[in-house]
Order: sequence, then structure tokens, then C-alpha cells
Amino acid sequence: MRGRYVSAVAFYGPKAGPLREFLTGVQAMIAAEIGPGFLPYSLEQIHATLIALDGDRDAGTGTAVNRFYLIHAGRRVEMNLPQAMDILARRFEHPLRVRLGGFAAGQQVPFTSRGWHLFDRAFSVQGNAFVLVGWPVASLTGPDTPLDDLRREMNKANVLHRYHATEEAVDNDLHLVVGHHADAPAGALARAEATVRDQLAAHPVEFEIGIDDIKVVASDSRTMAPPLYVGDITADPGAVLALM
Repeated sequence: MRGRYVSAVAFYGPKAGPLREFLTGVQAMIAAEIGPGFLPYSLEQIHATLIALDGDRDAGTGTAVNRFYLIHAGRRVEMNLPQAMDILARRFEHPLRVRLGGFAAGQQVPFTSRGWHLFDRAFSVQGNAFVLVGWPVASLTGPDTPLDDLRREMNKANVLHRYHATEEAVDNDLHLVVGHHADAPAGALARAEATVRDQLAAHPVEFEIGIDDIKVVASDSRTMAPPLYVGDITADPGAVLALM
């Protein structure tokens, strides 16, 4: 049986101020095109996954074996959850500023994301999910890749990032799923993509991620709702281990 989903995420829980206004605005634009087929996430549920901490309990030792080392490398390695929490706390001691949008179609961009132009990648329909993607401001203005660096440093705690299937893989993206659709027509989906992309290109938004914005969340659903556990990254790692 597959274990629970456990992740360190940003922005999980109640939203206020500009972040709330931005997310409700995006959901309203999608709803205007999709209609009743749009299944929005609750604002509390919307989050950006920094690193998955998925693990499966070893029946013999009771330790948590990192799921993605097992999937991608065929290795059974015990996660060091206290060290993982320490890495997160150190990395976000100073807030990380991220941006969503700001690039028009055809505009020269500093990089592509999974081969996509940043205008297209900023918002898309992926399967039945509506996905926003942003990037650290430092990556848009210079060579730094702080999110990928964080995910790679997690290897020290025996945590392999879900999208680091190979040594050369890079994932410096910040994803936020804002809802799903129930078999919406292709034309409506295309209109929703175009509407949100144009809005983001013309009106980019920036937010900071600090320690207080990060939670460890456990759920039986990849959507992280309902949560079985929500705790700060300074919480007792034993509580997270007990849920695996």
C-alpha cells in the first residue's frame, strides 16, 4: 500500500492580503471560462511544494525510507528528518522572493522551464489540473537557482527530489495548483490558459517565502486535503515519522 504524502510546502493554510487577492483573481478568471466544470481548491489548500518528504516505514527498523531514492535509484536509504528540517530553516532564514509572470509571448527569456517559454509555463492545464509556476527573482535576474539548490542539498539528509531523477535534472520551479476541471471542453481550457497568461504577462506578482510561510503537511491525498498533520518546520520530526 502506498504511504502517505508528506511535503514541506509554502503558503499552506489561510491566505490574506495580496496573495489572497491574486489567487482569488486567478480562480475567478478560470471559472469565467470553464463554468461549473471548474473545481477550485480552497484557498487554505493551495500551496507550493518545496520538497516532498514521502517515505515508507521499514518494517524491521521503523525508520522512513525515502520514496524517491527507491523509485529513481533503487536504493533503500533512511531519511534524516531532523537534518532536513535544519536545511529548510537555514535556507529560509532570509526570505526567498519569487515572481509569477512578467514575460510576454515571444519575449526573450533568461531560461526555459522544461523546454517551455516562461509565458506559457507561468500558467497551464496539466492533465486535469490548473497550475501556476513562478521562479525565484534571483534566477530571473542572475545565475542563481536557489530552489534547485535547496532540493539538491536535501540529498545530505537522504531526501531525493521527485524531479531529480537524474544527476543532470534541474527543477527551480515553484508550482501552485489552484484547482482541477471535470472534462472541460478543449476550447474553454485554451481560453482559460490564454486569459491567465495574458494577465500574468501584464501584471506580474512577487511574494516572499520566509520560515513562517513554510509548513510540513501530511495527507492521504496528493492535493494535501484534508490534512492529517500540519506543523512548522521546527516541529518534532517524530510526529512526521509517525504518520508514515
